[in-house]
Amino acid sequence: MKALIYRKFGSADELEWSGDWQEPELTDGSVLVKVVAGSVNPKDVLLRKGKFSKTLARDPLPRISGLDVSGEILAVGDNVTGYAIGDRVFGMTNHFSGGVHAEVALLRGDEICHAPGNLSLEQAGSVPLAALTALQALRDLCKVQKGHRVLINGASGGVGHFAVQIAKALGAEVHAVCGSKNLQFVESIGADAVYSYQDQAANQLSQQFDVVFDVFGKLTHKDFSRQLGKRGIFVSTVPKASTIISEALARTGLGKRSRLVEVKSRSADLAQLKDWIEARKIIPHIDAIYPVSQAQDAHRHVESRHTVGKVCIRLSTTPEEVHSAS
Repeated sequence: MKALIYRKFGSADELEWSGDWQEPELTDGSVLVKVVAGSVNPKDVLLRKGKFSKTLARDPLPRISGLDVSGEILAVGDNVTGYAIGDRVFGMTNHFSGGVHAEVALLRGDEICHAPGNLSLEQAGSVPLAALTALQALRDLCKVQKGHRVLINGASGGVGHFAVQIAKALGAEVHAVCGSKNLQFVESIGADAVYSYQDQAANQLSQQFDVVFDVFGKLTHKDFSRQLGKRGIFVSTVPKASTIISEALARTGLGKRSRLVEVKSRSADLAQLKDWIEARKIIPHIDAIYPVSQAQDAHRHVESRHTVGKVCIRLSTTPEEVHSAS
């Protein structure tokens, strides 16, 4: 089968749509998916560059790129219930060294969910990693609930635009920071107050917040000590020494309230996202969809750090029936 692979770590130039990859075999507890689309996340870029090479040292190159996937089920393994051949699904692999941007992907039954009925599979493929990151950060780590005031720093990108909508779905008052050209977009997806980082840095805002979610990953709890006070929680997507140490202390009841979100694909969480999408509480925004022949450009787009919403890759060579998201 064909797969989007890289034979060595490096730039987007290393990506190739190769036809010499072996199709995965169905295993117990898993499904085979005929892939239609997937999105490109910053983590895909870091993996391709070898940033996790020490952690994944035992996993040889070449590797398949991509963690997000959408498509149709080709086969269902033993001990997987609730799915049938032909079902439209979306999900994310938890096996970071073995990606899913290929003609056929193997995923565990607990890594997928039926795709939202009001999205095309291309749209559904944009959701998993970014939306799961936002959900698990806000709902699970920060316990966001009705009446909380939440600040999202980096609100117009993949994780950020989902975070704004998920915080609203959880009942929070949402304040959001983004670039000046994206203020109207972030306001349109539900933010109660929007600020341009060109005019005022996020940690210079005068308000108090129950939660600060730094999607950019450039700041720490200390930078927001005035806005968070003694009870507020800071959460980041990027591991920093100070965040890791304070998170460990927080788990023991000591130290500052910092959290680091490490996303995991879970069927129950994907089902929650599906429900919100079908209720139009969450609307994925896709900045661009690239054919797999332009996968290098898709990765470069994400590396530019100027995306609004998500960047997707179309991996299927046959058109699918489009379900309107409007």
